[in-house]
Amino acid sequence: MNKLNKNIPTTALGLDILFSLGILIAYLSFRAHGLRFDNPRSLYFLLLLIPSYYFFFSNYQKLNKTYSEANSIIGFSGQLTRFAVKFLALKFCFIGVILALSDPVLGFEKKDLPSKGSDIMVCLDLSRSMDVKDIEDKSRLESAKNVLKALANKLTGQRIGLCVFAENSIIQLPLTRDYDRFKIMVSEVNTSYFSNQGTNISSAVDNARNSLNRNGQQHFILLLTDGENHQETQDIFIDSLTKSNIKLIATAIGTESGGPVLEGDNKKIRLDAEGNVILSKVNLSLVKSLAEKSRGIWFHLTEPYPSPDPILTEINLNASRDLRNLDWKIVRRLFSAPLIMALFAFMLYILAPPFIPKRR
Repeated sequence: MNKLNKNIPTTALGLDILFSLGILIAYLSFRAHGLRFDNPRSLYFLLLLIPSYYFFFSNYQKLNKTYSEANSIIGFSGQLTRFAVKFLALKFCFIGVILALSDPVLGFEKKDLPSKGSDIMVCLDLSRSMDVKDIEDKSRLESAKNVLKALANKLTGQRIGLCVFAENSIIQLPLTRDYDRFKIMVSEVNTSYFSNQGTNISSAVDNARNSLNRNGQQHFILLLTDGENHQETQDIFIDSLTKSNIKLIATAIGTESGGPVLEGDNKKIRLDAEGNVILSKVNLSLVKSLAEKSRGIWFHLTEPYPSPDPILTEINLNASRDLRNLDWKIVRRLFSAPLIMALFAFMLYILAPPFIPKRR
C-alpha cells in the first residue's frame, strides 16, 4: 500500500504534464494560424502557479506521512488521490479563466455586408443645459448618448462620425465604420469639454457638412440638442444644406416642463439675481424651424433610453439606393474555449469532494 501512495504523485504529475502539453500544443498550433492575445498582461497571473505547486507537494507529503503513521485509517490513499485530482482540476480551471481574460483572438473572419453609401455625421450638443435632469431623473446628455449607442448597434455598413459643440464645435471622430470606437467616444464626452459655453448650432452643422463627401449621394446630419441656441446665424447653414444633398435630422432632447440648471460642478442649482431657480426647457419651436427650413425632419425624445428605430427608418428611406458589398475583416475571439475548459475543470473539482476516512 505504501508503494501505491508513492505512485500517486507520479501518476498525478504524469497527467498534469500530459494535459499541460496538450494545451501547449494547441497554443502553438493556433499561433501558427495567427493567434494573439488582446490583453496579454493577464497572462502574468499564470506565475501564481509556481507557489501553488509548492503548496501541493508540501501538503501531499504531510498527508502521505499521516497515512504511513496511521495504518488504522481505512481508505486514506483515496483521500490522497482526491487531493491530487482536486488540485489539478483547480489548476486547469484557473488556467482557463486567465486565458479567457487575456482575450485570445484568431486571425480574421471575412464577411460581406450590404451597405448603403450614405454617411451620418452626428452633431451632439455639450452645452451645460444638457446636464439638466428632466428625463425621468436622467440628464438630456445621457438620453442622447443612449440613443446614439443604440443607433450604432443597428447600422449596417454606413459610416458615422461625431461632431461635438457648445459655443465652438470640433470633429471628435471622423467618419468611420468602427462602431465600437464610435460608442466609446460617445460615452466619454461630457459638458466640460468646452470652457466657453453657449450653443452654436450653426457652427456645428457647418462643420459637419464640410466633413461629408460631396459625391452626389444622400448624406445625413443628425443633430441632438435641447434647442437653446444662442447664435443667430441659422440662415447661413440652412441655405447651404438646401443646396447640397444633405438631410438634417433635428432631434430635440428634453421635456417642455424643463428642469433646474445646475452649476458647473453639477451639484448646486443655479439661481438668478432674485434667488429664483433657473429652469431650462427644450426649445421645440427652434428644432422644428431648423428641420422645416432645411427640408429635413425633426424628432422629440423624452425617454431615458429612446429607441433609434424612427431615426434609422428615416435614414434608410432617404438613403442612396446604390448598394455595395463591404468585405469586412472581423476578428474571431476564442475566449469561450478556455472558459468551457475552466467550467469542466471546476465541475470536476466540485464532484471530487474531500474524502472522509473511516476508522475500523
